Amino acid sequence: MAASTLVYLGGIRSGKSRLAQSRFSAELSARGLAHPAYLGTLLAAAADEDRELAERLTEHRRGRPEAWATMEVGLDLLGCAQGCRRQGHDAWFLDGLGAWAALQLNAPQQAMAALGGFLTLAKQSCGLLVLVLDEVGQGGVPEHPVARAFTDLNGSLNQAACGEADEVWGVQAGLPLRLK
Repeated sequence: MAASTLVYLGGIRSGKSRLAQSRFSAELSARGLAHPAYLGTLLAAAADEDRELAERLTEHRRGRPEAWATMEVGLDLLGCAQGCRRQGHDAWFLDGLGAWAALQLNAPQQAMAALGGFLTLAKQSCGLLVLVLDEVGQGGVPEHPVARAFTDLNGSLNQAACGEADEVWGVQAGLPLRLK
């Protein structure tokens, strides 16, 4: 089964996750997909030490059906995809790739390869893949080397994901604009 890949790309609090989740739910019904998985990239352990982050995670959990399995991506994006495949998840919702990219700054080439493997496995294993991507590159070049490394890697990952996608939606202020 070849997956349809849909991307929602936007900045923080742009509404991208809400729009992507709504579309994912509609597509599950339309395609008869019954075993969806939500692939979370914010580490639950990090939320233990950050109250505001914990509140964001709680907000995201409340916003999705309990029937969706939750998988924590952690450092291993490809391993998470393999787990989804083993567990028979027929639709995958990855929210958001930028948080995962932040964990990969010391290994950008491996991150690009992992994303490629993830996308390939999704195409082979599920009927629907929805990716939520963080757009951070609309400003100037960051002064700090770590910020530059993140912006560069995140941008490269976004370009790769959007290049493979069937549809790409840019989101600003809660408004979607089809880019591809």
